[in-house]
Amino acid sequence: MNEQDELFDNLLSEYFNHTISVEDREKIFSMITESTVYKEKYEKAAKLNALLHLPVFENSKYEDYQLLREKGNINSTNSQVAAKTRKFIFLRYAAAAVVLILMTSLVTTYIYKSSNQNVALKWISNSTPLGGQTKVELPDGSTVWINAKTNLRYSSMFGLTDREIYLDGEAYFEVHKNKELPFSVFMGNMKVTATGTQFNIRSYSDDKKWEVDLLEGGVNVTISDKTYSLIPDEKIVYDRTNLSATIEKTDAKLAARWTQGKLNFYQASIPEICKMLERHFNVKIIIDSEELKDKQFFGSINMDMSLREILEYLDVDKKHKIEIKEETVKIKRK
Repeated sequence: MNEQDELFDNLLSEYFNHTISVEDREKIFSMITESTVYKEKYEKAAKLNALLHLPVFENSKYEDYQLLREKGNINSTNSQVAAKTRKFIFLRYAAAAVVLILMTSLVTTYIYKSSNQNVALKWISNSTPLGGQTKVELPDGSTVWINAKTNLRYSSMFGLTDREIYLDGEAYFEVHKNKELPFSVFMGNMKVTATGTQFNIRSYSDDKKWEVDLLEGGVNVTISDKTYSLIPDEKIVYDRTNLSATIEKTDAKLAARWTQGKLNFYQASIPEICKMLERHFNVKIIIDSEELKDKQFFGSINMDMSLREILEYLDVDKKHKIEIKEETVKIKRK
């Protein structure tokens, strides 16, 4: 076994034991994406891990153990001791199969026949283009609204063995309560974890700042190795330039009003607003005015307005000229 294979097996073991770090989680899924061999290993491990939790599997432990003894030539000289310990031996054997990835054809075939199930791991991806928005009902009963230029993905095991989502962009979540299976959203070196709550995340990969706004319940936000706890009407702003994070008071429901066709801003710069408008209207906005770049905006914009109407609304002093040519918009001083 080479060093790369050993690293993958160790990460896989940590993943299914729920001890893996955010950075290592990104690393293992990068390895899975780039290698069909690692992908097959992961799928086998995920299948076995899922099947170990099925009721039919629980109900047939004794028969399963007997078959394993026969197939694996496991002997016992003391039937009473064997009877008392068969449950422990079987679970240890199955756990070892997951942790150590000892996926022999005998064990795999046997388990699939025993459960009469065939669980295939697939990635489910939901993407919205520039100018688009969509609403998705997740398998666990949670709901997510996905904003423009956003990609959200999760595995076919979502709601069974985990509730993990990978996000690039902006999304508003209404999480179905399940204390036994926490709901986690991953964005680079940042993770948001909840059991049942409502929150908005804006984490576009080309933005310098990421933001999590909490409407109801509670969430934990982990950035690298530090964890922050939010209460309703708090938000955390992560500056990716200087790697700093601050918690601020806010009216959190305003951050989610984009789901109702409105954008609300508090101390937002004109360049930040224009970037949001670019995503909504699928255009490129060029600001040819240093004075305008320094301005900040407080207020609300109704997204059923035209792009020109919005830009003229933002130019409160009426000192700028707006030129729109196809998919390019230029704003410059008159």
